Amino acid sequence: MRWPDLKYLRPLGRGVAWTLAMVFAVILINVLAIQLLGDVQAWSNWLRDHALGLLLWRLSLYVALIYGWWRMRARLLQREPETSPRLRRAETAGIAALVLLEVSNTLSSSEAA
Repeated sequence: MRWPDLKYLRPLGRGVAWTLAMVFAVILINVLAIQLLGDVQAWSNWLRDHALGLLLWRLSLYVALIYGWWRMRARLLQREPETSPRLRRAETAGIAALVLLEVSNTLSSSEAA
């Protein structure tokens, strides 16, 4: 019996570990903030009051992400030029996901006000 090729399991495992770590960090931050502010309503009010600053923070992260991606993209296309169409589709999907996320945030915050 031959063992299957397991070379894809290590990156997958890292991805799952990072995802679980991020989910845990988000839950921990929310629980700590709720404990610090007293209740969920106070935390919700704090988030609403600081929405502009949080938007600016997210936009700065997006700029850093785009800059890093642009550099990595150039190296990838130099090494493997045939991946350009697939790369463009992935970039379009990523940008669409970020835009939809921000539109969703904007719409949900305007409904709450």
